Amino acid sequence: MLTYNSYQVRTFSLEGKVLSTILDVERESGVSKSTISRFLHGRTVTEENRIKIVNAIDKLNYKMNPLASGLKTSTTFTVGVILPDITDSFFPPIIKEFERNMRENGYNVILSDYGNCKDNEIKQLEMLMDKKIDGVVLASSHEKGEHIQACIDEGLPVILLDRLIDRLDCDSITVDNYTASYKAISRCIEMGHRNIGAVYGDFYTDKERFRGVEKALKDHGIEQSEDSLIQVKDFDCQLEKEIADLLDSENRPTLLFCSNVYIGIGALKMRLRRKLNIPEDISVLVFDDIATFPNHDYVSFIEPEFSSIIQPLTEIGKYAAELLLERIKHAGEEYEPVHIELKTRLKMTDSVATVK
Repeated sequence: MLTYNSYQVRTFSLEGKVLSTILDVERESGVSKSTISRFLHGRTVTEENRIKIVNAIDKLNYKMNPLASGLKTSTTFTVGVILPDITDSFFPPIIKEFERNMRENGYNVILSDYGNCKDNEIKQLEMLMDKKIDGVVLASSHEKGEHIQACIDEGLPVILLDRLIDRLDCDSITVDNYTASYKAISRCIEMGHRNIGAVYGDFYTDKERFRGVEKALKDHGIEQSEDSLIQVKDFDCQLEKEIADLLDSENRPTLLFCSNVYIGIGALKMRLRRKLNIPEDISVLVFDDIATFPNHDYVSFIEPEFSSIIQPLTEIGKYAAELLLERIKHAGEEYEPVHIELKTRLKMTDSVATVK
């Protein structure tokens, strides 16, 4: 069963019958789906399991899932990377390191952009399946991951990048979004900030970071007005206005937390436009170091630089490559998915004042 946006759709044959899945074969045969996948891709299984699988397949009239029909027993030494937006400044340092590591191991990388469109994400995954890739790294925009699970069930290594999907048992690489935000806000509270504003986005990472902010406020006995905790879903139309409204509020926060680099850039634009004195007018903390992103090094000359939580972008690419290579090396073998959570680093500058 595949998910397109919020609609769940059964996969049908041309005759209108519901197609069986590998999970149906697993239930019918009593054999694990990883063993079934090995059998389907021509690898050796025990005679007992082979008989059980064949009987289940015959009974259910099972056919390989269309999403995974491009899978094969030979290696093409080609992997895919599927991103929401290749112009997003967050991804280039990660993909550059990932591609370098894969190239050194003899693999080519196909880079695909789904334009922040959930339907296109599924289509791009289907396209890469047709290319008979050996594995894929995906920064998904879906809340549900049936299209990803279908590929995993058929034996394709999939690694989620940056964003997790609830109830999807899949390899992943993220950073300590929640913990880092909690510790950074706690540090600011210890410096005397009790009136803290936050502007955060709608991505998985933003929500995790905001959870850390909320927990830090709660643990320090601070009840913050909802008017100072603002979620922005449309950066182009909404972001700068929300920051401006926060600055113009009667109870202006002493500290502004920006949950990602784009909100940080919005705060920087407002700083320059209004000629704000930082931190006298307001202290600023950003999750991401703006100056380290491609084509933003000029920001380091605007002093004081915003205090920031720095993500190890190169390491993310390196670990993604190492994990994918390991999965490809042991293709068809049963494994427990791993979640790699890398540590960030807090860089405090003079943009956060001590409040007495």
